[in-house]
Amino acid sequence: MSSIVPNGTPEPDPEATTAQSEPAEYKPKHAREPENKRSPWWIAIAVLAIALVLVQLAIYTFRNDRDGQQAEEQAATASEAPVAAPSQEQHDDEPAAPTDGGYVDPEGEQEVPYEAAPGQFVGFEGMAMDVGGDIAAVDPVQLTDAGALIPPSDVSRLGWYSASAVPGADGAVGSSVITGHINYQGQGTGYAARFANMNLGDEFEIYIDGNPQTFRVTQAPYRLPKGSDFPPEVNDATGPNRLVLITCGGQFIGGALGYADNIITIAEPV
Repeated sequence: MSSIVPNGTPEPDPEATTAQSEPAEYKPKHAREPENKRSPWWIAIAVLAIALVLVQLAIYTFRNDRDGQQAEEQAATASEAPVAAPSQEQHDDEPAAPTDGGYVDPEGEQEVPYEAAPGQFVGFEGMAMDVGGDIAAVDPVQLTDAGALIPPSDVSRLGWYSASAVPGADGAVGSSVITGHINYQGQGTGYAARFANMNLGDEFEIYIDGNPQTFRVTQAPYRLPKGSDFPPEVNDATGPNRLVLITCGGQFIGGALGYADNIITIAEPV
């Protein structure tokens, strides 16, 4: 899934517990009064015993404080130490993931279903995209209540952000945004996988009511970590028309996020 603005269970009532009264202090009815006189030898032994207890307590407290301080110093040192990079010997059989371009981890497929928020076409009735003779329908979509731009769940279709410009429109209309799923469990590879494989200078067509507009790739696919700010081209509403293509890619991490990155490709009308 790609999103323009990416990235509980109810808590128990803390006041639901019932307060319990504290038990009353027990006072024996026949408590004996302490004797007023004690023999000197008994007092000396008692004082000596108390002194020994205090010495042992001081030694114990000192050791605990020293051990606690050492543990804190070790923890701080561990947290500040750099994480060692994996050794080459450990991963000789694993290809390194590219750090740029439209890399898509082949080991996973998105699995968490999302529903697109339907948009609408205004002034025309249909849109399609043609890449190398392969055509996909493009549906109007808008932001969800959570502020995400969700493509159609059918990975063979694409979604045009209906608040953005119509692709190929004249004047200072800003960018057009089209998005699609890279893949989905049970459906396989999506049409938007073509976004990640485009090269600088590649051309393709967008059809509006059957009328083609050719676009040429001016910014080759690149990855942007999900949660990062999108480039200004995505939200541009005043500049010349360009087409921003967005899909998912990078490392597959599973769960609701699916892939770690968004893949962005930019094209301009010819």
